[in-house]
Amino acid sequence: MFDYDSQKPQYPAWSQLAYLLMLCGVGLILGSFISIGLAKLMLNVPFMSVPDALKDPKNVNVSRLIQIASTFFAMPLPVFIFAKIMSKKPVNFIGFNNGISGKQVFIIIGIMLMGSLLSNVLSEVNTMIPLSKPTEAYFKNLENEYTKEMMVLADMKNVQDYIVSLIIIALLPAIFEEMLFRGALQQVMIKLTKNVFIGIIITSILFSAFHFSYYGFLSRLALGLIIGYIFYYSKNLWLASIAHFLYNAFGVTQLYALSRQGLLTEDALKDSGSVPIYWGLIAVSSLYFLFIFFKQESQVVRSMHTLSNNFNNENEI
Repeated sequence: MFDYDSQKPQYPAWSQLAYLLMLCGVGLILGSFISIGLAKLMLNVPFMSVPDALKDPKNVNVSRLIQIASTFFAMPLPVFIFAKIMSKKPVNFIGFNNGISGKQVFIIIGIMLMGSLLSNVLSEVNTMIPLSKPTEAYFKNLENEYTKEMMVLADMKNVQDYIVSLIIIALLPAIFEEMLFRGALQQVMIKLTKNVFIGIIITSILFSAFHFSYYGFLSRLALGLIIGYIFYYSKNLWLASIAHFLYNAFGVTQLYALSRQGLLTEDALKDSGSVPIYWGLIAVSSLYFLFIFFKQESQVVRSMHTLSNNFNNENEI
């Protein structure tokens, strides 16, 4: 994926990983301080009261703004600085390019529909894994805290709220997370392990763990693998971001429907509905064939994009 013609002097894979982790760590700390400071000023509450104030439904707009700010400093900003260090063309280095076809997008819609079905099945499987009582209580407490935060962000009373939620909950996280996990980390991991599958699965495990949700671990792991291979085959972060956005948008739309019907409760957020396990086999089989079509179309698109770039370069000369 790396565009070596536009790269600066090469850094070993371990050095690249160290740079990326260091920049993200600094960004996370800086973003936390800035976000809490903004919230304190906007809400006019004591510093220690900020977390509780952000959970108040009347402060939903502030909560959304704080989420954007903290995520921006923790993900896209460090990744862009990382890409700037590694390449003379940081945007291309991350994977943002114009080589996209309508057929690719159409196939991705099918992939993400099957991916959502597989995700629901894996959520069921996750609940079947036995845990000790203290461990189960700990993970359920994390889920409860996450649900309370989502209850604030997901309260949508009209179409305007729905569109804002699509942007805040679905679109921006999709782009920001894909920049970090696929645009930067996955590429480093593939180079580090010298194995595509191992690099993608390590990235997917970290992607799932990042969300701090035990009961959603397997479903997000599957999502990471699906989007990881979309990015690997297409070499295009826009397509990975579209796939991630679609997955998020399915969930936001379900929340909007519940909210409009007055059925949006913490129990409703936790209950994804029971899905028969055999549907997972159908989803996996469908994904296998969809990825064959996607890989073929991506090869055609990349070839055409390369020819177009070569033609433009010759004309410039």
